[in-house]
Amino acid sequence: MNRYEKVFHQLRDQNEGAFIPFAVAGDPDIGASEMVLKAYIDGGADVLEIGYPFSDPIADGPVNQRGAQRAIAAGITPASFFRLMKKIRRYSDLPIGLLLYANTALHFGYRDFCSAAADAGIDSLLIADMPPEEHGELGRAMSVAGLSRVFIVSELTPPRRMRMICGEVDAFVYVVSRLGTTGTDATLSGSIRTTLSRLRSFTNKPLAVGFGISTPAHVGEVIAAGADAAIVGSALVKIIEENLDTTDVLPGLLAKKVRAYKAATSTKPYNGRSRYA
Repeated sequence: MNRYEKVFHQLRDQNEGAFIPFAVAGDPDIGASEMVLKAYIDGGADVLEIGYPFSDPIADGPVNQRGAQRAIAAGITPASFFRLMKKIRRYSDLPIGLLLYANTALHFGYRDFCSAAADAGIDSLLIADMPPEEHGELGRAMSVAGLSRVFIVSELTPPRRMRMICGEVDAFVYVVSRLGTTGTDATLSGSIRTTLSRLRSFTNKPLAVGFGISTPAHVGEVIAAGADAAIVGSALVKIIEENLDTTDVLPGLLAKKVRAYKAATSTKPYNGRSRYA
């Protein structure tokens, strides 16, 4: 049983959904980034989602794009990134998912990148700009390294493709709550419950909803709608951005915020049965 399976099964038994906070590695610098990720863990995060900084992150909104720009400007390198991941892995046994863009792994070399990621304690990869059909070589490198796969679906994903993606995923299915890029919204899309219901007819694998989730109420809504996890990124990265001159306050601010999000994940059995096989 991998780390994801352990966490989701434990949360099922506790009638809770998972809370997954996102941060860009190295934002605003390596030292502060370590504090940020540890604050997420101390605040009660169930899983970490970490973005590898990229110069053209097309799936990200402006807040996360600026986070990537800060990390790049601060001088993050593959070596410093993997050292950071090793520190976080020593600090916690939580699942760590890495969100990145294909050129990052391609430039490094698929086999070498996957090997280094696994050695650093990373559990899964989500390649934001690479669909499952193009995962052949990288997918094989991930399998050799023991890395789990995460793929994205949306309300526009056809049923046949949903079924295919669910069959390929071995960590969780990333369900976008809206079309477009990451960011914060005042209200959630009304289609998310329908999308989750369609997915649940194909799979019992965990479904994690992201994009546009910014408040604890949003977290509660997606869990109540049938999601197994809620992912919050931009709302947390915004706190980092607002405290660039006082990074020493970030651990307290972020841990408190994560606790509020996590508190909203309490749930009851889904339609009277387990969400999981």
